[in-house]
Amino acid sequence: MTEYHVIFEVLKIEQELQQGSTIQIGERFVGLYYPDNKEVHFTDDNGQQWIFYDGDSCSIIDKF
Repeated sequence: MTEYHVIFEVLKIEQELQQGSTIQIGERFVGLYYPDNKEVHFTDDNGQQWIFYDGDSCSIIDKF
């Protein structure tokens, strides 16, 4: 499976925020993008695992 590091912008949050979470709508983060299922995986500073979906809960800004 091909994967890329991407900069993504959060469009909506569908999980409950845990204490110490840095996720905010409109903020940009670096995550790992899996194009086969359009998932962006991200680990928050507090260790919380997130999955965002390109075109739904996030927008990919750049990939590298």
